[in-house]
Amino acid sequence: MNEIQAKYEKSEYCDKPHLTINVDGKSLDIMLHELYPEKSLIGLVPTLLDWLGDRKERRLVWDRFESMQKQVVPILMCPDDVDLWCSVINVEVEKTENSVKWLRIGIDLSSSDPMPDSIGTNVEWFDKIEPMEFEKAKYEKFGSAFKTEIDKDEIKQRISFWINRINDKEVIPKSIKAFNFRIIKTESDYQIHLVGTNNHDSENDDWACEEYFKSKESYLNLGAGSKKWNGLEIQSIVKTGIEQFIETQISPITFVHRADFMTTGFDNGELQRVKPKAPNLAKTQ
Repeated sequence: MNEIQAKYEKSEYCDKPHLTINVDGKSLDIMLHELYPEKSLIGLVPTLLDWLGDRKERRLVWDRFESMQKQVVPILMCPDDVDLWCSVINVEVEKTENSVKWLRIGIDLSSSDPMPDSIGTNVEWFDKIEPMEFEKAKYEKFGSAFKTEIDKDEIKQRISFWINRINDKEVIPKSIKAFNFRIIKTESDYQIHLVGTNNHDSENDDWACEEYFKSKESYLNLGAGSKKWNGLEIQSIVKTGIEQFIETQISPITFVHRADFMTTGFDNGELQRVKPKAPNLAKTQ
């Protein structure tokens, strides 16, 4: 049996680590590049990531990936276009009771009409790659890792939208320089609420109890799917979501970019410090 896992690694053209498809201890794009260096396959990224912007393309990928029927599944794509129009690697997948087989791997040459359904109708199958077979349980664990990553990304997108909405609709006094993103556990999900103060104490979390500013926006519901994580895990996801928002949103500059101090956590737990704005942003404000 071959081994397959979803592994966090930096790929050739991505600055930060992301989930990659690792087969027998090697990233799939590197494996293909070593066999076919002339085809520029290094740096291709999994289609299973939450990077496909087109809902039809994303649905097609996951429908085929999860199907019990024999399917041609688009598995890698170009990291620049992140769609199924550019370079796409397909695998022909056959599932049995106890295993999943990759019968063939090749590059898609299908017509763009109709897209995305035409994907896999014309494939240049590679002749230097032997068929692969994976234990079904390990294959399902591999797919589940990508599903979990998508759920995390959806929470982070909710956080980004919510921060922008607060920034647009509420007037936050200039004196408020410290914020705590309170996490609350309910019977059905986790929620976040924003509070702000005039000052903070990096050595004592009690500063977060002084609510000089409280968001009028309703509590941000993180969705029923958020209950799959425990408190520490959801705290880490929220923290990372806020930090990624600060790092990736250049304009408009929001209250989180201007904040001197930010934390997130539960009222009865230890707060985690949110990484502040990038130093070069301070010069633009």
